Amino acid sequence: MGLNLGSISASISLVLLIVHHLPAQVQAPTKVGKWGLWEATLKSDRRYFNPFTEVTLIATFRSPSGKVHTVEGFYDGNRTWKVRFMPDEVGQWRWFIRAEPPDERLSASGKFECTSSKLHGPLRVHPQNPLWFAFADGTPVYLLSFHLWNLDAMDEEVLAKTLDFLKAQGFNAIVGPHLTPDRMAWEQLPDGRISFDRFNLSVWQGLDRALKLMAERGMVLIPFSIVGGTNRLPKVPDERQLDLLLRYWVARWQGFWNATFQPTSEWEEGYSEQEILQIGQRLHELTCGRFLISVHSLKVSSENIQRASWFGYHTVQDKLSDWNFRKFVWFVELFRRVPKPVFAHECLWEGNFYQREAGLDVDNLRKAAWVIALSGGHINYADEVVPPRRWQRREDVGVTFSELGAATKPLGQLYNSLSTLAKFMRSLPFWRMKPHPELASTKICLADLGQVYAAYVPNGGTVWVDLAKTEATFKFQWFNPRAGNWLEGGMVKGGVRREFQTPDSNDWVLLVSR
Repeated sequence: MGLNLGSISASISLVLLIVHHLPAQVQAPTKVGKWGLWEATLKSDRRYFNPFTEVTLIATFRSPSGKVHTVEGFYDGNRTWKVRFMPDEVGQWRWFIRAEPPDERLSASGKFECTSSKLHGPLRVHPQNPLWFAFADGTPVYLLSFHLWNLDAMDEEVLAKTLDFLKAQGFNAIVGPHLTPDRMAWEQLPDGRISFDRFNLSVWQGLDRALKLMAERGMVLIPFSIVGGTNRLPKVPDERQLDLLLRYWVARWQGFWNATFQPTSEWEEGYSEQEILQIGQRLHELTCGRFLISVHSLKVSSENIQRASWFGYHTVQDKLSDWNFRKFVWFVELFRRVPKPVFAHECLWEGNFYQREAGLDVDNLRKAAWVIALSGGHINYADEVVPPRRWQRREDVGVTFSELGAATKPLGQLYNSLSTLAKFMRSLPFWRMKPHPELASTKICLADLGQVYAAYVPNGGTVWVDLAKTEATFKFQWFNPRAGNWLEGGMVKGGVRREFQTPDSNDWVLLVSR
């Protein structure tokens, strides 16, 4: 399946190159925008007993500057193989595809032109401030993500409507899918056994569809569980079959600018630390360091994993199971110990079984979201509210918006608050800011020292902010996180600690800037 980036990337040519001077007949674009999807399709006339293992497609790409990239292709059913690639240089590229062992129908070569585009490239860690994300071209990104359990299995129209709704709310990323025993990465044989040497094309093609629809909307995909081994999914029995899965996964996703890699959920339930270190390192090698990689933990990964060179960002599971919304200030110490972005992966799941009544209290959820954001965290939200409005019990399967998307109605009440929060964060020069709890009496403060300070005041009253870094004059404003509006404050001179009084007893955000 090709990637149609629509209005975001009109630069992908629909012109197909038919190579006649070789025995193979290959379809491939002759023009692709920078960071766009280049995809070649080849078809063999041979019958392979297992096309996933008996032949390997190897593609070499030479960039305009002379850099060489080597990637693998993948089998996509019906005697069809594909090669995907994402060019990162403008100019003429040359490509060569060969099969091992040789298959003349799966060997071809050609060239294409990479043109300028509106795409920003894959998600990375910000090069100047590792608290934040940025796209490959340096554009800063504040992530607001939504959890979709079954995005690979959703009807295309339903998924498109779901993504449109979420984009309108300010979401720019999706976490999912969580594969299940009836929707696994591998093929299941008629007798019920799993063939770890063959792949479930229905699932993989569903993921292609999701990546394509998300790319059209400028949204990033963060997978929740692909490799299995936890949460009722089987663990690959040997290293060779595990490597086959990782190679197949990377071959399918390496052409999508909006892909990231996260192998499994709650890794501690099925893997040793050493196994995860090896999986992460292998993904890093296969992706050539071009994509973000992390791993989902029961709370936060061990420090050995956090400090691994392939580990791009912290994924945190710390559900809001009580009314202690301030607890997320510990994100600050996590970042200071291992300075990488902090992604609140499983913290704000409205209606979740483990959050119960505390996870239905919208004021509690909203305040926790602001603590997370102004402690330097990115947010992943799930709407697991069961009709008419109660928390999800074990038997409630397939009834929530995070499971069904637009096939049902969203019942969560946090959408507007998160949309407001995302707009506020994206209005700041957040990529220059870091958490500085010591600079505000509430201990919830982001700051670019001497330039801009954002402090959250959860319960109104008096708050002090330490402006001793400079004696410059600052403007201060109050932002209402409940309504999304601003109230003008006035001017203050720096050089000392200054006190401010909130407009009322509700929660407010104080912004002090030059």
